[in-house]
Amino acid sequence: MAVFLLSACTRENVKPEPQLPTVPLIILDTDIGSSTDDLFAMQMLYNYASQGRCYLLGVVVDRMGDTNVVVADIMNNYYGFPKLPLALERNGTYNRYAFINYTPIAQFTDDEGNLMFARTYSDYSVLPDGYVLYRRLLAQAPDGSVTIMLTGIPSTIANLLTSGADQYSPLSGVELVRRKVKRLYFMATKLTLGGEQNASIGYNIGMHPEAASTLFELWPDEVDIILSPSAAGDGVDYTPEQVISDINWTDTHPLKQVYMHYDCNTGQRMWDPMLPIQEIEGEGTFALSPRGHLTLTPDGHANFTYDPEGNCRFQMPGDEAWAQRMLNLIRASNRQSNSLTTNP
Repeated sequence: MAVFLLSACTRENVKPEPQLPTVPLIILDTDIGSSTDDLFAMQMLYNYASQGRCYLLGVVVDRMGDTNVVVADIMNNYYGFPKLPLALERNGTYNRYAFINYTPIAQFTDDEGNLMFARTYSDYSVLPDGYVLYRRLLAQAPDGSVTIMLTGIPSTIANLLTSGADQYSPLSGVELVRRKVKRLYFMATKLTLGGEQNASIGYNIGMHPEAASTLFELWPDEVDIILSPSAAGDGVDYTPEQVISDINWTDTHPLKQVYMHYDCNTGQRMWDPMLPIQEIEGEGTFALSPRGHLTLTPDGHANFTYDPEGNCRFQMPGDEAWAQRMLNLIRASNRQSNSLTTNP
């Protein structure tokens, strides 16, 4: 079964190597359609997969609405993964604030009036609910093998954890996670440490604090969580001018179109790519906090308490040289797109 999963999710003209269990199996859970760092995290995962350094099992879009999932479909196609399983959250939160609403790129056309970017689906109602795809992919995966990267709102994972037995597995959502998941990365934005007061609430948690509470209350203690607070990526600034210049071989590129047509100089930093960088480049890329537990207040403040028995750690921000190294990794991945894609 593992061979089927991997061959179905790897770019067709790239032979995957090395084989399991030496490369991560990854499900990406993203709120694409709001900030551009999601796009760069996706791009890095596609490139890592094309290099045989990971396998993408599927993409879950936790920002509700077809206008968001179509961008994920475009990204899958552009980077050579048209058959990558895709799902959409249908029981999350409505009207979530978008910092950079770039979803209209789905309707951009070329000089002949054709859609600029290919997609797999014409009717997104056929896509499964996000938690259903989670259950299918986890049930098919080897035990303890799956890495989940949550760069968005935890509503879909909350629905997975509260799910019951179905046609894919007799296990509850909690037991399915306990058996199949190796670790969870969560771009958890702002943390309160050691009881000190933090006046601000992180975006990903604040958009659905009930779902975040469900995540941290039900997540199995045996499965590690690595948190990526916004401080970890605050110093990694990929400017619009750099993005456009790095994609110098074409204008027909989803990231370049976003940066050509929308104001992306809004304080955007490369927060979400910190997740794939750590997983693929190795834990030595980051200094991690001691272990602990995360609890949430009803309004969404995230309190981290140190405990050697805890299953949570968080990424620590590095110095200026470290931030430049992280930026160089992202820029190198962006430049590789020239050789890894066939332009529409």
